[in-house]
Amino acid sequence: MTWRAALTRRYREAANPLHTERRIELLVLSLFLLLILQLAYGAFRLAVLSTPEAVLPAADSLQVLTSLSLDTVTSEQSSEIRDRPLLWPDRRPIAGIALETAPSEVNAEELKELQDIELRGVFGSGDAAGIIVLVKNNPRRIRLAEEVDGWKLESVGVNEAVFAAGSRRAKLVLQNQPIKPVGRSTIKSERGR
Repeated sequence: MTWRAALTRRYREAANPLHTERRIELLVLSLFLLLILQLAYGAFRLAVLSTPEAVLPAADSLQVLTSLSLDTVTSEQSSEIRDRPLLWPDRRPIAGIALETAPSEVNAEELKELQDIELRGVFGSGDAAGIIVLVKNNPRRIRLAEEVDGWKLESVGVNEAVFAAGSRRAKLVLQNQPIKPVGRSTIKSERGR
């Protein structure tokens, strides 16, 4: 008897318990053969397919640039860097934009009327611009077109504010305040409070 005849006779059993067992065995054997075929096909594809060629980095990306020392920055370049607006993407100052009604000179009489107002800061841009002032030693935020002591805030520049009262114009310029150094005695006295 050949192996083929023995195999077919094995799976032609007519008795019910053996018949069901043989069918399950045939199903498991078929699934195992299918798995072996899939693994063989996958191994064949891996062997036949070529791997992609490596891309070498550009020669200039492998060179280390020398860093600039602080001596190479001139004072003019340093002041240009400080004048650039910090939070703008292109970091260049606005060129060619002037205040529409910027007064060339401020009358001493007008300054007397604004002597109780001290410009402490500028904020915002466009229509949302405003200033921070001390009015009679009380801090206040004033937006464009708001009034303080009869003077209406007309425009805000980078470090100045222009007020108008009727046909009169006055300009307040932001003064740089010196930074006071903090020493150990100052810190101790602050903690003692």
